[in-house]
Amino acid sequence: NVHLLEENAWGGVLSVVIHEGKNRQVRRMCAQAGVGVRRLQRVREGSISLGTLPPGKWRKLTEQETAGILGEEMQ
Repeated sequence: NVHLLEENAWGGVLSVVIHEGKNRQVRRMCAQAGVGVRRLQRVREGSISLGTLPPGKWRKLTEQETAGILGEEMQ
């Protein structure tokens, strides 16, 4: 799914949802559509929202998050 979130003088902001990402998939999809990419920002991985987690940082998953991921993989 692709949605235009914002349009401005420099271009726009898109929301792109993919279900199984391959290396540089979003960049290649945009290139095929003639859309340049200046920056990508991942906001969620599976059912886990990254929230305010700074780039390059990590945190331990809660038991509930771990169970959710294992459930997603089994489907």
